[in-house]
Amino acid sequence: MGYSPTMKLQHFFAFLSLAFASTASLADSLELKCGSPGTEKASIRKFAPDLVVRKSKRQLLVKTKAGIQAFNDKPPFDEPFSGVQHEFCDRKDGFMLVGVSDEDVRTGKLVNEQTGVVTNAGSSVQFSNDRRAYLTWEQPDDLDGDWLKVYSVDGKMSWSGFNYIEDGSPDKMFASLEDVAWLPNGELGATARCVSEYERHWSVKLVKRNDRWSWQPRGKCPVKQ
Repeated sequence: MGYSPTMKLQHFFAFLSLAFASTASLADSLELKCGSPGTEKASIRKFAPDLVVRKSKRQLLVKTKAGIQAFNDKPPFDEPFSGVQHEFCDRKDGFMLVGVSDEDVRTGKLVNEQTGVVTNAGSSVQFSNDRRAYLTWEQPDDLDGDWLKVYSVDGKMSWSGFNYIEDGSPDKMFASLEDVAWLPNGELGATARCVSEYERHWSVKLVKRNDRWSWQPRGKCPVKQ
């Protein structure tokens, strides 16, 4: 049975609809990041020249529709790994990211431009496609890895862990986690890679079972001799 010109045209438009839907899905991803220290002035000029002001060396002002949020540094100043410092990082789709150096941890604050609400974040933030949750990265200077956290959009934390899977012993890595990201269905996925054999890797998801979160499936890695 052949296709009539009308049927071919219908299939063509159906294909276009799928293509546009796929493009829209990709466009739904939203990520805010902090750059290298010392890039604040350029970031303000590029992303928020009318909304963010460095009032003084120790105070950063962020304008929202609900008012002005002030981020004040805390002493001791000018000492390595001491005090709290703030730096504007990024702005996208109604959110602004302020980087925070808190003692020896690089973290952040997320500012909602519409409501003025400030919630905990990290040096990098990635929203789920439906904007109901976001994933953050924190970078402790004394940790060989990143500290990951998941928050609902209102700032309530639902999970935290490191970007690796432990082998059952505290602080001992079984597999590293790479390309941690939201999946289209709202789950958190990643690639697990064996520490003992770099070429061996598999896909995992963050799963809650019996009120405990874990990366599944577990997978197998050879034991180091």
